[in-house]
Amino acid sequence: MRGSTIVVAIALSLLVSAAPAGAVRDRSAPGTPTNLRVTALTETSVSLAWDPARDNSSNWWYCVQHNFSGCIGVDPPKTTLTRPLLIPDHTYTLSVYAIDANGNRSGDSNAVTVTTPPDTTPPSPAPVLSLVAVRPTRISLNWTSSKDDISQVFHTLEMDGAPVTSGQIGLGAYTLLDVVPGSTHTFQVTAKDASDNAVRSNVLTVTTPPVTETVPPTAPTNLTLSSESGAPEIWLDWTPSTDNADAPNLILYDVYLNGVFAEHGIIGGDETIVYCVAGGPTKVELRAVDTSGNVSGPSNAIMFDC
Repeated sequence: MRGSTIVVAIALSLLVSAAPAGAVRDRSAPGTPTNLRVTALTETSVSLAWDPARDNSSNWWYCVQHNFSGCIGVDPPKTTLTRPLLIPDHTYTLSVYAIDANGNRSGDSNAVTVTTPPDTTPPSPAPVLSLVAVRPTRISLNWTSSKDDISQVFHTLEMDGAPVTSGQIGLGAYTLLDVVPGSTHTFQVTAKDASDNAVRSNVLTVTTPPVTETVPPTAPTNLTLSSESGAPEIWLDWTPSTDNADAPNLILYDVYLNGVFAEHGIIGGDETIVYCVAGGPTKVELRAVDTSGNVSGPSNAIMFDC
């Protein structure tokens, strides 16, 4: 079988060069296909049929064009094709012609213009939002993913009606930091497809507990630059902190550049990547933060030329 797209010029040049000396070249074009018609239409496909053409050779085929270009090959005697991978709510013009191995091409059939129906079906099932853990300054959530029959599904987590994540594909998990102790918040996930059809998860209401301990973690030590570092990426390694209440995997490491908070780093790790934007020598430090919001003293400082 030929591939779905036929590069006619290359095929013809090979056939002509391979023809025996003195051979009479076929110059008769196939007949023109007629009565092109639509037999089915969905949001993403169109099915076509046409009345057959004839040719004086046995080596010929149909080319179905999309917007008067390209070629999807169909071998006779078949006179039908389903064209997939269309976009919902878009207009397409299709036609068909016949061509033989010598490049003799018929005229185009009548053209048919179709507009695919819009996609109006939301993803399903609705995401299920669950609470994983809640601590004085942190809320950890996860959610199941929705599926769609046409496009990818993008999930957005909202806190008190405002988005905190955007466009996540598939299963989701998120930990909110810097939450006020003793505060109450509502959460919901919206799953949306490429046509903006949406479905929403259950609403989750979470109250953070008050702070009951005020001892900060120990400061990170042995902060060093990894060999992979190179502006603007600062690759950091360190010896983890300890805390009187939280396990090591709950300690957050905040990054400070030139003494100013730059970003939250990793939770429960001993390496991270920081991106610097200011030019020139930059002092880099870490501070450890526990789940009650207690902040350690600074680590040793290192210098990096941004």
